[in-house]
Amino acid sequence: MKKIKCEVKIPSLICLSVLLSCGNPGKKAEALKPNVIVILVDDLGYNDLGCYNTKDPGIQTPNIDRLAEAGIRFTDWQSANSVCAPSRAAILTGRYTPRNGQVVVSHPFDKDQYEHLGLYQDEVTIAELLKPLGYATAAIGKWHLGQHVDYRPLRHGFDQYYGTMHNIAIGKKGEIYEGDSLTGDSAFYENIHKLLTNEAKTFMNKSIEENSPFFMYLSHYLVHGPWEPSREFATDEEWQIRTEVNGDINHKVYPAMVRELDWHIGEIIGELERLGISENTVIFFVSDNGPWLTTDTVRSAGSAWPLRGSKFNTFEGGHRVPAIVKYPGKIPAGRVSNELVSSMDILPTIAHITGASMPDERVIDGKNIWPILSAEEGAESPHKVLYGYHGKNLQTIRKGNWKLHLPRTPQSVPFYAQHKWGRATIDSLSAPMLFNLEQDVKEQINVVSEFPEIVKDLLVEAKTARAELGDWNVTGTDEHDYNGLKGDIHAIPVRNR
Repeated sequence: MKKIKCEVKIPSLICLSVLLSCGNPGKKAEALKPNVIVILVDDLGYNDLGCYNTKDPGIQTPNIDRLAEAGIRFTDWQSANSVCAPSRAAILTGRYTPRNGQVVVSHPFDKDQYEHLGLYQDEVTIAELLKPLGYATAAIGKWHLGQHVDYRPLRHGFDQYYGTMHNIAIGKKGEIYEGDSLTGDSAFYENIHKLLTNEAKTFMNKSIEENSPFFMYLSHYLVHGPWEPSREFATDEEWQIRTEVNGDINHKVYPAMVRELDWHIGEIIGELERLGISENTVIFFVSDNGPWLTTDTVRSAGSAWPLRGSKFNTFEGGHRVPAIVKYPGKIPAGRVSNELVSSMDILPTIAHITGASMPDERVIDGKNIWPILSAEEGAESPHKVLYGYHGKNLQTIRKGNWKLHLPRTPQSVPFYAQHKWGRATIDSLSAPMLFNLEQDVKEQINVVSEFPEIVKDLLVEAKTARAELGDWNVTGTDEHDYNGLKGDIHAIPVRNR
């Protein structure tokens, strides 16, 4: 597989602006391209922030709320997938998961998946778009897009990487990579977060010292499990429960983890202000997917209220996530948008803001949402339709306020998309279900028999999606291959490594 190369060349105008900023430090922020930070948090639910009117009194998020007050908050921001690896690949490439090839969560202990599944080198990431403009680029935190060296961050336009390739298990330390190499250091879950924040501060300071605009992809482990908040963020009661459950999922320790996340976001905001670059920095804050909920409310973490579903399924609770964008002076402060947007929109929007050239030899499914961000008169959702995939299985069609759930069987879905995973997951559906989200955001009232023409139209859209992107039993015309992977990509990984 050949890599599409993006040469690191700084155009003459960028060179000139850097030189001028060196000669006149007071003009530095004005001369440089805007810095860009994508803060991706893990498993944060739609109702898990103060600015989203959380129902949990234990959750206080003053720093994230301040971010929302200074920018725009979205009420219908859709993750491209309801599990982490596919959603991350869609953010970095701006493409549906069947198109970029990261359709499932790959596992490092499975030899076939380790070698054949990950973020492929022929994909173009946000970092690769920005490097030709002179951006310093860093990925910090959870990668989860393949541990094999071919799939690591340095293969995808990032100058540097710091973090662990996957999640950190309960009771175990995660091995820390710097670039392609293991540092020899490791950290328990509760210790990794401050390491990330310190690394992020170091990267920002270094970029400013070198008069370079920067792109930072800061991928937090919070609030994914293990459910082990640090002692300083937990009340005595929360700490007692955390000790008793020994890192297992528990709704009573979850608020402390959200408060801990908020503290780290505050540290990043504070460092930008200390460096004097807050006004010239674009921040995208978004969750990768919905919260980790089970049928047992005690052994759950977070809330998607008032939405149905959770992580691991294609109801709104799995896909509709909190999202905030801030760019002082460019994005009017204190706004709330109800327009339908997607995490895939981050790439083309960053390209628009920075003047980066979009790839012209491939389909980019994300859209430039700058008209919405900048409060352009009459700006509305650029998406005619959004497809909801779970693994290779096409499960939903979203068009305006209409959402169609398509028939499926347990054989058509990934193992983690079966009914025993997540809350309200349906892995066996014999006939389509139709919901009007404007009137029924909880997806409770199936109106499929009342609107046959709507159903017919959405089934046509499904046919188009299958032809181009495929389905569990169909190979699409623009579906990425899986680098020679043999067997069922939806199967439970086999521990053979």
